[in-house]
Amino acid sequence: MITTVLLLLAITWPFILTDNQSGRGAYDDLIYHWPTIQSFAQQLPSPDLSDYASATTPAYHLELAIVNRLGFSRTFVQLYANLWTVLLLGLLAYRAGKSFGKQGLLITLPLLTSMYVLFPAIWLLPDNAGWLAVLLILILALDYPLSTKNTLTAGIVLAFLVLIRQVHIWAAAIIWITAWIGTDPQIPTLPKLFTDPANRSRCLILALIATIPAALLLYYFLRLWGGLVPPSFQDNHQGPNTATPAFILTQISILSVFFAPLLYPQLKAILKSHRNWIIAALALGLLIAIIPESTYSKDAGRFSGWWNIINKLPTLADRSPILLLGAPAGALACVVWSSLISRRDTWIFATTLAAFTAAQTANHASWQRYHEPLLLILIILILTRAPIAIQHSKRVILSSLALAAMLAAITIPTLLNAQPITTPTAQTATITQFTPHFSQIP
Repeated sequence: MITTVLLLLAITWPFILTDNQSGRGAYDDLIYHWPTIQSFAQQLPSPDLSDYASATTPAYHLELAIVNRLGFSRTFVQLYANLWTVLLLGLLAYRAGKSFGKQGLLITLPLLTSMYVLFPAIWLLPDNAGWLAVLLILILALDYPLSTKNTLTAGIVLAFLVLIRQVHIWAAAIIWITAWIGTDPQIPTLPKLFTDPANRSRCLILALIATIPAALLLYYFLRLWGGLVPPSFQDNHQGPNTATPAFILTQISILSVFFAPLLYPQLKAILKSHRNWIIAALALGLLIAIIPESTYSKDAGRFSGWWNIINKLPTLADRSPILLLGAPAGALACVVWSSLISRRDTWIFATTLAAFTAAQTANHASWQRYHEPLLLILIILILTRAPIAIQHSKRVILSSLALAAMLAAITIPTLLNAQPITTPTAQTATITQFTPHFSQIP
């Protein structure tokens, strides 16, 4: 864990200490989040939350506004905010170390080399603070027995999460499914999901109560803003985007390719014993990909990340062949990944992915930056919990290194070739002047 944290600091602190202001991360920081932090700092103790220059709920900005109001410089605020990523990667590295020993560091490298995790570690972006809270809810669901204390604790974390990024209200589904399925020997198969309704309902009621504070907080901001985001952003983020499920499945297929040495033998075993699951997954993935249009389109929110590669290839009836192949492959990969873990874990991970995808589909912007960190977190968690992965640790480590190398090959040139940004001449201008600018999104 310590080695992972030191590596993170060695990568990110030079960018912070040299006040790097190039690229998309710096742009979002200096145009949206830093002005919001400064504005809140000036308004404390009564900040105006009705409209500001960020599309997220304000907890991240309010925390850093307090630090700034105490007289600390922007550089110190960045170093302080870096702690969110330290905690995120440190916690995952600790879990990987328990399963794989000192080599556990290598399991977390894909997350460290992803620009969508690295950028929020350098610049003032709230993403990693949100992912840390999601991870804590997952750990409470996976590692701790179902109890009143643990359910209410998860509800408190969820409320905090919604205060950071409102879109993460989907994580309530993790708390609900954990309550419904219970613990061994209560874990149901799919046909028996609704057996023993009396006991399951009692647990679910407690889970619903635990998530009420998060729901009330979300309702407060919906009323305050008149929408899901502050008024200045309501023309840019409110969806839906029906191509998102196929895009997420395609990302899963791409990430899973690197773990073929672990997954392929498992796939062959499933083909012998559960062929119907394979057929159903492929059919569902194809259906998800074939219904919506999936061409590159800025107006439709389909751009940046892997969409840039989709844009360079031919299309078929306004459908991308990459998604037509990638979505079924991703659905198949989900079946194979789930075969590595216990039935209880499968219910929790499957619900996580389904709820997350539903929430992201409601967002007009189908951006890889919103999806990739969670997919990497889920892969790391599965690897640390799968007996066959721990047994074949060499395969897992080599696969993680290969994936990290691919992500680094994307991230490093993006950082090196980033262009300096130009901030507005008057950062005290009204927030309606801060209209989203998408050319900086990699």
